[in-house]
Amino acid sequence: MQQAIMDRVFIKPDAPKQGAIIIEAAEEGTKAGIVQSIGERVKSVNIGDHVIFYDWVDLPAMDGLIAVRENDLLGVLTDD
Repeated sequence: MQQAIMDRVFIKPDAPKQGAIIIEAAEEGTKAGIVQSIGERVKSVNIGDHVIFYDWVDLPAMDGLIAVRENDLLGVLTDD
């Protein structure tokens, strides 16, 4: 397992939805995924949170994970 450092968050991206058409403009250019690891400076999310972020801010990491800075996260998705 990889350990994020400083203000980085490692995320496992959600699988793309097959045949889905995104209608809302707010969803254009965004991705979502599950937080797998957080750096010691990260305060706003926890491991296991389902987060949304812009798709152009992610950096590839190992094992299919991506690295994002905490301040590039847009929010946490909830079941409400």
